[in-house]
Amino acid sequence: MKQLKFINIAVVLMFVLAQFSYAQNKSKTLEKGLQLNQIKVSSLSGLREAVQESNQHIILNPGKYNITDLPTESRGFPCSGSNNIIELNEVYINFPVGTCKDAHFDITGSNNILRGGDFEDTYQNGMEKVTDFGSYNQNRKTLAKGLKGGANIRVSGNNNTVEGIKLTVRGSFPYGYGNMYGIGRGNATGLDKRCALLITGVGGNTVDNCEFQHRAFGHVIYMQKNADKTLIKNTCIEGDVRPSNDAYTETNDGDLPKRFNYKMPLGEMEGLPIPRDVMFNLTEDGIRAYNIPGSVSVENCVVKKCRGGIKLYMAKGKVIVKNSTVLDCVVEGYSLNNGGEMINCKGNAAYGPLLYMHFDKVSNQNIDLTVLPAPHAVGNHVFAAIKGHGHNIKLTAANPSETIDNTLRPIVVGYPARFQFLTTDYPNVPKGYEENFKKHFGNKTYSATNISIKNGTNYPVILGHLSEENQVKSSGKVTDYGTANLVKTYPASEEKK
Repeated sequence: MKQLKFINIAVVLMFVLAQFSYAQNKSKTLEKGLQLNQIKVSSLSGLREAVQESNQHIILNPGKYNITDLPTESRGFPCSGSNNIIELNEVYINFPVGTCKDAHFDITGSNNILRGGDFEDTYQNGMEKVTDFGSYNQNRKTLAKGLKGGANIRVSGNNNTVEGIKLTVRGSFPYGYGNMYGIGRGNATGLDKRCALLITGVGGNTVDNCEFQHRAFGHVIYMQKNADKTLIKNTCIEGDVRPSNDAYTETNDGDLPKRFNYKMPLGEMEGLPIPRDVMFNLTEDGIRAYNIPGSVSVENCVVKKCRGGIKLYMAKGKVIVKNSTVLDCVVEGYSLNNGGEMINCKGNAAYGPLLYMHFDKVSNQNIDLTVLPAPHAVGNHVFAAIKGHGHNIKLTAANPSETIDNTLRPIVVGYPARFQFLTTDYPNVPKGYEENFKKHFGNKTYSATNISIKNGTNYPVILGHLSEENQVKSSGKVTDYGTANLVKTYPASEEKK
């Protein structure tokens, strides 16, 4: 426990220090390289007008503002200008849920800096934290009201920087049930998601020294279309979770769990009871890349309580994650692409696997990961799900002498299932899930070959039937169901020797 407190203090200190770091190199280049006209504005209407012009240092007077001061069709800031510094230090802007139809900031220009500002989606009834999820999801106008999947901030221009902002995101439907009712087409209830920040620009967009408090179902930072050379650094992302058992207390006729008879309505879990004693993620992924052609770098970031933490497996370009921490995520912590690198990163497997590989043919990842204690862990998930070819994986216990988890979650290598079907029961299928497993995974193969794993934790390693010619050195127990794997065990006390 002392170790956990120390880690939390260190994480907080990291961000306190980051607050005192000034603009990054790109910001300095813009400020020194151009003659910018200084424009001071004192209203949101003045700001809205200014951001549509170029070559300016725009300063909004400090103070508290309300987006409803603007006409209904003008409640957002179309940043179509280029070469602007938009200075919003000591500015707070309130965006009441249900009063805006589109993004708060839409940065279509290039070479801009959006600096400072505290932007908050608020509920019109004054509520800050949702506790009655049944009633919440029945108010689709001023509570469970999203942006139809859109983001509060969009960056489609090139070489822009979002720096030093705080963004609190609220308002979405359905909220409070993880992925249970769907995440896209074919959903069970209809969706009205809300995301934080979408990047589609192709030329070096940056997120630096920001804080995201995400209390809506939707991604926090995500990349789509042709996004390239994206850099996310010095940033803290926090979602929220709640116990799945709470769903069984929602007994009113309009409550979603009761409407579906407390069963899973979709996908591989269809027809099964809502899982007990696990956590629901209330948001989607912290940092997510879709099928983009470009590169992504994540440096010195913390992601907490999201569905997936840093989930970049669909990116086609180079992926590097450095000096970052993922805590208390539900479906997975880290997920990289072919050749992805994880350098000096940390995390726990409190509510879901810390490391997950999606594609059977993923290859050549280099992973250096320190495993943090999770005494509060719940659920029967595995610690890691590894497949593909040619990876080099090093797992180090933050404190080898400390109990890292009350459950010895397996590191599974080569397996024929995923997510809820891949549990501490492996290689067995969870009781009651047999028919669903046979239907959805009976003919699936997920192989693991020529992977080097050094496991310096007491989590056990299970080399599945689809593992072959892997090299494993482990402080935890190793069970080998595979073919031609090389295995060596060693005491955790020898980890640093």
